[in-house]
This record gives sequence, structure tokens and C-alpha cells, in this order.
Amino acid sequence: MNTAFSEQERKHHLALLADPQKHEELFENAEGGGCWWNRDEQKWDHYPHILKHENSICNLYAPVRQMALDYFERHDIAWWQQDTDRYFPTGNLLSSQNHCLNHLMAIQRDKKAVMAMIKAICPTITDIYPSPIDSNVEIKDGKLHRFNSYITFEFTCDNRNLLHESGDKRGKKCTSVDALVYAKDKNKGNVLIPIEWKYTESYEKTPKERAHQESVKRYVDLANLKSSNLKEWILDYEWNPLYEFARQELLMERIIAKKPLCGFGYKKKALEANDFIHVVVRPNENAEIIEDIAAFRKTIVDESKLIEIDPETMLAPLKKFDEYKELITYLQTRYWKK
Repeated sequence: MNTAFSEQERKHHLALLADPQKHEELFENAEGGGCWWNRDEQKWDHYPHILKHENSICNLYAPVRQMALDYFERHDIAWWQQDTDRYFPTGNLLSSQNHCLNHLMAIQRDKKAVMAMIKAICPTITDIYPSPIDSNVEIKDGKLHRFNSYITFEFTCDNRNLLHESGDKRGKKCTSVDALVYAKDKNKGNVLIPIEWKYTESYEKTPKERAHQESVKRYVDLANLKSSNLKEWILDYEWNPLYEFARQELLMERIIAKKPLCGFGYKKKALEANDFIHVVVRPNENAEIIEDIAAFRKTIVDESKLIEIDPETMLAPLKKFDEYKELITYLQTRYWKK
């Protein structure tokens, strides 16, 4: 569904493509006019705000392009629209997945930067832990390198058992969270911080967009547990984005209750957490998604567990780090300054 904000962002990106200097700086002169599936007319069309297939990688911030490709391949993560578009990452300049990666991938391994960002949102956080599900090893220059990552992208965790879902491939046909930070809170102990990332999204509440009823059944009993932060399963949960928000909270609750084993081989250990803090990142100008978040907030028991924030505000703590000056400039030019 087109909105005033999505149209504003589309025009903004077309202006960037039309500016020779910014076109080169941001997209290395990658051309628009790429293919996208026209759902209304059931055919492939060309759109000026879609980068061409062979240049779609230029939709990512240059310093993280290879890192993102390696990360998704290493963890067998599905890219958004990978099956439909037949290439990845998507060339759609309004993609929220790319929006998320462009903001967070560059700091994924930097504990001090992630800590600064998370502590600004949640002041009671005292530490952050490495990803509980990522394999943090890579081959570089023919040698095995180990590292810690502090942001997990497209997070899932034992979804088949915890939510009775038919699949658990990260980013595809199951409850995934765009990003997650595992942290320590001075009052609550270990906490999960799922981060859902929205950009230009807006949603229609039509029969066609309603969740499949066979899928919904698996969540109703979990939502109706007295321990759930969802007051009860309601009809509004059967349309996105409330359907996403509700399932994400249920996944966090089941992890806390069941402490599933995470990791690899003999290093598997229980993922222990006492609580969660649900963060939804959305631009201040996206009135539709803000309205949806407000609607979801009314349906939960503890509203303090739901935090919404603008992406520029979220990354503001990075402005004090010299090593992220180029990242901030990129984000300001591409997304923040209109």
C-alpha cells in the first residue's frame, strides 16, 4: 500500500540516483529500472527505484557488503524476496531488511558501540553478550578466525518446538526477528532484546492479507497463558504487523520458559533469560506504522516492555565514535536528511 511516507522515500531515492555525486558515493552508479513483481497485474515490471539485478549489492553500505553476504551464507539465512526476485540482496531501495543492515551491520562485532546504542535505549543494561546462535568463525587469508558478534540478524530459536512452527529457517516462513541483542540488566538479570525494524511498511487489513487460520491455531493457546504479556489472542493479531509483534513476544516468552539449547556441537548450552525488551525501530514520519504500534501496545500487559524509536535516535550514540563518521554520513545522506 502506497502512503505519503513511502512516496516521499521513493522520490528521495530517485533524487539521489539523479545526483551524479551522490549516485556514485552511495550506489557506485548502479542503475535503477530493475525488475519487480507487479502483484496487481501479475507480471514483471521495471521500476526506477529498484536497482538492476547485477547491481543489487549496491543497495548495501559498501563497507558491509561482503560481510552481509558472508553472514547470510554462513548461517543459511534467506534474504527478503530472494525466491521472488531471484537475486539478493533485493535491489528495492525501500527495503527494510537493507535499511536494518545498513544501520547495524557495521557495528555488529563492536561491543562498545552496540553497548552504547543499547544502553541509550535501556539505561539499566550493564553488559551485552555474544550472539547465542551465530557461529562466530570465518576463514580469512586461509586461516580460521574467531570473533564475537553482538547483534544477531534474522533471529530464530528452536521455533519448531517452542512455537510448533513447521520451519525454523532464519528469515523464511517462520517467526524471525530482524535483529536481537542478548544482554544483562542490573535489575532483571539476562534479557533478550528483539529488534523489529520497519521502514516504509504499511499494511492493509483485508481478507487476502489475513494470516492462514491453520497457522494461527498454534499461537492461540500460548497467547492465552496467564504468564503471557499478551492479554489474550485477539482477532487483530491475524494481520501484520500485529501478527509479527505478537509472535515475536511469544517466541521470547517460550525461550524464557524453556531455555532451549543453542550453539554448535559440544558447545551447545541453554539460552537463559529472565525477561525481554521488545524494540520496534521505525521512522518518525511513518504515521501508519506508529498507529499500528500504538494499537499493539493496548493489547499487552506490561507496556514498558515495548519500546519504539526512530533509527536516527537509536544510532545517535555512535556519533561520538570517530570510526563511524563515514557510516553516520552515509545514513544521514541516504535516510535521515530529506
